[in-house]
Amino acid sequence: MITSQLERFVVEDPIHGQVPCTAVLPPSAERGLPLCLFLYGGGGSAESLHDIQPLLQQWWASSALAPMVVATPDVGPFSFYLDDPARGLGWESFVATRFIGQLRVRFDVAPAPCAIVGVSMGGYGALKIALARPAAFGAVAALTPMLEPAFEATDVRPRNRFHYPAAVPEALLGPDRDPALYRRDHPAGRARQHADALRRSELGIYLDAAGADALHAHDGAEFLHRVLWDLDIAHEYRLRRDADHVGPGLLERLYDAFAWVAARVAPNAPEPLSEIEHEWARWLDTFATGPTDAVSRPPPTSALAPNSRLAPRLLRAHLALQRLEAELRDATTTRRYGLLEVSPQRSNVGTTPE
Repeated sequence: MITSQLERFVVEDPIHGQVPCTAVLPPSAERGLPLCLFLYGGGGSAESLHDIQPLLQQWWASSALAPMVVATPDVGPFSFYLDDPARGLGWESFVATRFIGQLRVRFDVAPAPCAIVGVSMGGYGALKIALARPAAFGAVAALTPMLEPAFEATDVRPRNRFHYPAAVPEALLGPDRDPALYRRDHPAGRARQHADALRRSELGIYLDAAGADALHAHDGAEFLHRVLWDLDIAHEYRLRRDADHVGPGLLERLYDAFAWVAARVAPNAPEPLSEIEHEWARWLDTFATGPTDAVSRPPPTSALAPNSRLAPRLLRAHLALQRLEAELRDATTTRRYGLLEVSPQRSNVGTTPE
């Protein structure tokens, strides 16, 4: 069996010197493949990609995953992919500029926006990098991202910060934080800052949270989900009820993340329409001149299957007039996500004060 290829190389950086990097190429490593960055979690290194190479090999061999060039840089075990020039850190800039630039030249990857998958600390890094640069990425997937559920460092509770080792960046996550650094680095703050660009972009955002996370990282994922909802930014959110930060389901979740971003940056060609679907497509095309014209024309007599890719168009066609009337009374009808009322304040019963 032809196996995937592992390449180790270094990329020069003006701040960090020679940075070790690793890339995995699929067995048929033709030119022009999509590029996917993999950002490892706390305690990892560039060798973390070597550890998951057998998984990528398996997924490619079974055609479960589209071929991509997957690469990771060694940013240290607990850097949190932080840019902090005052303290000699420039990891975010390295990943987003020099690393990607070198990969494009070295492996002759597709010029289209790349994907980025991150786990834990890497999920934090992937989100903040992509949310600040929506035009540069086609998809971002964050698995159990280490997010804190607050816009301000002073609002983070002990529940969400008890677990950090001494090696994390002190100014970002330590006991005496830099409020401005925390504020500008947090993915939720970046979502607010770049909301207009994110809504206009094609960036796919995927959040995977563990409902029984020992580090309580799911609090931050839920927080970001609600921020994206309120900002009307399209995203996919999966809260795995019984999953933990690590554990047996992690590999399945990792596959889901890779498959999700691959479907966005390397989509398969759609199945051709059936004759019945062609009939419905011609009828639905009459909506281009206005819903009232289409309503006056009888639809095809053959039923359209509910799983047809035209079914959403048909549903919206049936609701078009009602939607127009609703928009006259409620401007939020045009939003993707509804403006939900704030939940009633939770009872303090059963809680322990700080």
